[in-house]
Amino acid sequence: MGDPNNPRLIRMKGLAKYLGFSKSYIHQKIAEGTFPPGHMISSGIRAWEVSEVNLWVDQRMARA
Repeated sequence: MGDPNNPRLIRMKGLAKYLGFSKSYIHQKIAEGTFPPGHMISSGIRAWEVSEVNLWVDQRMARA
């Protein structure tokens, strides 16, 4: 099983905390097509792969 201290998937609440962004800001970026949309892992449950989120952050940092 995966390491609970280093999860592969993260849901919205954890994502917002991980990034330091509000959930509404993340939803806005998804709607704009500038943030990974995540994956439906069950009916009504969306999660993001931490590696995809980290790549998104790395790409933004490279532009700064």
